[in-house]
Amino acid sequence: MGTAERRERERQQRRRAILEAAKRVFFQHGYRNATMEMVAAEAELGKATLYEYFHTKEELYVALLEDGLRLFDEMMAQVSQESAQQPVRQAIHTFARQYWRFANDYPEYFALLMHVSTAIELPLEKVRSELLAELQQLQERAVLRGMELVQRGIQEGIFPPDVAPGRVLAEFWVVLSGALLLARHPYRMRLMQEVKPEELAEELVELLLCGWQCYAQSSSVS
Repeated sequence: MGTAERRERERQQRRRAILEAAKRVFFQHGYRNATMEMVAAEAELGKATLYEYFHTKEELYVALLEDGLRLFDEMMAQVSQESAQQPVRQAIHTFARQYWRFANDYPEYFALLMHVSTAIELPLEKVRSELLAELQQLQERAVLRGMELVQRGIQEGIFPPDVAPGRVLAEFWVVLSGALLLARHPYRMRLMQEVKPEELAEELVELLLCGWQCYAQSSSVS
């Protein structure tokens, strides 16, 4: 291995170490309270070295979001081929279980991606345009996978032909994300403590499917 290749590999390893340190800092302190000094200390680097890789806290945070979305995209790609051979109802459950698996296996990324207040507060003008473009591309890929499932559901009669796929996809996202957030809430209702969160998510997805299918059938009759 040449000198240039070795240096590039070392640079990528250091960048990876910075992102891992940042993930811990943002998860523990939140976006608003986290600082570049905290990340540098967690990564055991000088602040000047950190700024060689990321110019602002916002850029570092968006890089983490991109990391999380890329990992999410890879996990969803793993089940795409499997679900393509399944009836759409089963395929939707397959995707829902994979979404749940991502949240359980990578809780820090899930928390960062779900933090609504951060999305509102994040000043995107401080983030490089090419980084934002990569983030948007990953988001669009996730949406397209969901849209394809809904289109298949329309063809199989689960959803009415005139439904807006984005509306259906948003409903499934709200149901799954809500179940996940409830499962992680330390003060959730006592009655929920006897319900397995995974079973709750499966049941909610099935109820949503049944509701849409019933609506589709009644619409075709009328």
